[in-house]
Amino acid sequence: MIAPLIIGGLASGSLYALVGLAIVVVLRATDIPNFAQGEMAMVSTFVAYSLLAEEGLPWWAAVTLALVFAVVQGVVIQQIIIRPLIGGPVLSTVIATLGLNIVLHNLAGIIWGHQTYVFPPPVEAPPFSLLGVPVAVESALNVAVAVAVIIGFTAILKYTWEGIALRAASQNQTNARLVGISINRSFALAWGMGGLAGGLAGILIAPDLFLDTNMMGALLIKGFAGGVLGGLGSLAGVFAGGLSLGVIENLVGAYLSPSFADGFTFLLIIAVLVVMPEGVFGRVRRRKV
Repeated sequence: MIAPLIIGGLASGSLYALVGLAIVVVLRATDIPNFAQGEMAMVSTFVAYSLLAEEGLPWWAAVTLALVFAVVQGVVIQQIIIRPLIGGPVLSTVIATLGLNIVLHNLAGIIWGHQTYVFPPPVEAPPFSLLGVPVAVESALNVAVAVAVIIGFTAILKYTWEGIALRAASQNQTNARLVGISINRSFALAWGMGGLAGGLAGILIAPDLFLDTNMMGALLIKGFAGGVLGGLGSLAGVFAGGLSLGVIENLVGAYLSPSFADGFTFLLIIAVLVVMPEGVFGRVRRRKV
């Protein structure tokens, strides 16, 4: 049946969408592709595991504290590492995030080791039926969290002063300063939001995978790919691109070859970008001359 494949694809695609949202929120605000996003999420997930296994906190309490850590981690990185590089060559900030990726990976290895851990799921319940199709509770939770994040982020950016200020700062920093907007505060908000979305992705995928220092490598690539497929100029496009990527992977793996699923998916993305460089849901930018 094709329905279970689509549902499974939506579950994995929602995680790609969360990582893609984390990347794009920062990218749109600061023009910086954060290649350390995966390792930031991995560290946040290990913090949640430590609170669960070593401190004995309930699952929801441990995860809540870990997500607070994820937000603070994003803000601290922006303030200490990224802020001094703003205004310089983009390559410098890209190299900084790549270096941070390696630093966080090695630091996590020192603290928690490179062995694998079992991360408990939030709930243990049998699958439920949706229109006659069995759906795992974890899959439904992944999709629900991703939907909640995209709605929440959109509401923040459209209806709060901080979100409007962030959008203004991302479009024109000079004009934003003239009307009293703090660029530094706006960029810190973007990195905090990115840390939150990435931390959620890591915590949700950990029960399906063994928790280790390499867990986010593939997810980071898929997050970038889903964002590019949907269009980096729109949070809704990134969300749709991530979901589409997950569904395409599942269908290709089932009907063609599991070993060719990744190759075919990225071949399709390349073909889409040749025809629509802004992505399927992106908007073509027109420059005034």
